[in-house]
Amino acid sequence: MAKVNISEAARMAGKSRSHLYEKYINTGAITVESDRDGRKVIDTSELLRVFGTLHFDDNKKDVHEITEVHAEDNDKDMIVSALQSENEVLREYLRAKEEEVIWLRDQVSKTTALLTHQEDNLGPTQTKRWWWPW
Repeated sequence: MAKVNISEAARMAGKSRSHLYEKYINTGAITVESDRDGRKVIDTSELLRVFGTLHFDDNKKDVHEITEVHAEDNDKDMIVSALQSENEVLREYLRAKEEEVIWLRDQVSKTTALLTHQEDNLGPTQTKRWWWPW
């Protein structure tokens, strides 16, 4: 996620800098990091975790873009999870059908072997004529 300075974080949270320091940063409720230049920054995901929604000053409107992105990501994660579960069920179903096909092929080969064995036992001299009653 994006990292913002303390002033920007306070504005996005709708709190004053002093309130942010007193209630959240000094108590450890929000994790503060330092950037390459040693300035304190807060990850916007921390702000979302603590405050839930963030406010932006675009034409004096509250915009919840980051929250919406998180919601879309959560929806996508749920869809991916559901598809993975469905995929696993379908793989199991396919395995069962493949076992069934193997069993059926085995039954066909056994039946074929029995039929050819009976025909061999009749032999050419023991063929039964259709017009003989016995």
